[in-house]
Amino acid sequence: MALISLIISAAALAGVLVSLVYQSRQTRISQEASIRETHRELLMLSLNDPVLRACWGSPSNELPNDQARQVMFANLIVNWWQTQYVLKEVSEAELAISLTTFFRGEIGRTYWNRVRPSWGRVAEAAHSKRKKRFVAIVDEQYRLAVSGSG
Repeated sequence: MALISLIISAAALAGVLVSLVYQSRQTRISQEASIRETHRELLMLSLNDPVLRACWGSPSNELPNDQARQVMFANLIVNWWQTQYVLKEVSEAELAISLTTFFRGEIGRTYWNRVRPSWGRVAEAAHSKRKKRFVAIVDEQYRLAVSGSG
C-alpha cells in the first residue's frame, strides 16, 4: 500500500513539474512576443517618417527614403524569422529556404550587408545559442547568395 502511494505521489509530482516547465515556456513565448510587438510598433512609426527614423542611428538613414524604408521592412522580416527560429517554430532547413529566396533580391542582400556587423555583435553578446546560430545561418545563406551558390 505504501508503495502504491509512493508511485501515485511521484506521478503527481512529475505532472506538476511538466506543468511548470510548460508554463515557463509559455511565459517566455509571451514575453518574446511582447518585446517583438513593441519593436514592430516602433519600426512602423518610423517607417514612414524620416524624422523618427533618424532616432535609430541606423545606417539606413544615409539611404534615399524609399530604399531606407525597404531596408527597415527587411529588418522586420529578419526579426520575425529570428523569433520563429528562437521559439523553435521553424527549422534550420525551413529558415534556409526562406533566406535563399530573401537573398535573391537586392534589398535582402543590401539589408544584410549593411547590418551584419551589428547582428554579429548582438549575437556574440547574447546568452542564447539559438540567437547565435540564427545569425550564423543567415550569414551562411547570404554568403551563398553573393557567391552565386545559393
